[in-house]
Amino acid sequence: MKNIADRFGMIIAIAVTATAIAFVSTISDPENRNLQPQGQDIIERTTSELTKIPKTATDTLSDTANNLKEIPSDVADVIDDAQSIPEKSVDKFIDAIPDVPDVVKQSEGKLLTVISIPKDTAAPGCEENNSCYLPETTSVKKGSEIIWENKDIAAHTVTIGTAVSGPNGLFDSGLIYPGNTYSIKLDLANEYVYFCQVHPWMTGSIVVK
Repeated sequence: MKNIADRFGMIIAIAVTATAIAFVSTISDPENRNLQPQGQDIIERTTSELTKIPKTATDTLSDTANNLKEIPSDVADVIDDAQSIPEKSVDKFIDAIPDVPDVVKQSEGKLLTVISIPKDTAAPGCEENNSCYLPETTSVKKGSEIIWENKDIAAHTVTIGTAVSGPNGLFDSGLIYPGNTYSIKLDLANEYVYFCQVHPWMTGSIVVK
């Protein structure tokens, strides 16, 4: 584009010069107002140059149009790359999310607490490090909702009472199959001890304040 502008500037300068010479030529021959040969020659050459401008401009516009045709494909590639960013970012974000904490959300303004039934608790051993229910002891406020989530491959129960004295009837989940949950709300301040009727070594407690 700079070369074209320079060319146009040169042509305009030549045209101005030709006009000046032609004017001087007419003045030098007052009896004959026709242009002198040198002025006529310059004007003819200038006219020839001016007739080339449309073709030059057309060629430039054609080249520009061809370049513009190539832009959409490049832009499409950039858009495709940009669209892949959110998906990759989401995957990395999900990988970075820690395990769900005990308190996971609020329900009607009161805390919802999750207790996990871990894997491999169907065989004795978890009672040695108090890991049959996680956490083994949970403290909550009155009216809070508690959920047990079975992450084991065996079914378990959450039954109030002890293996020695048996259930006392306040709450009993029945069998909680793998991947299922059981929930209750406790409104009375007290300590509630519970166990699994299928695997009696599994014990836990809830302290309601």
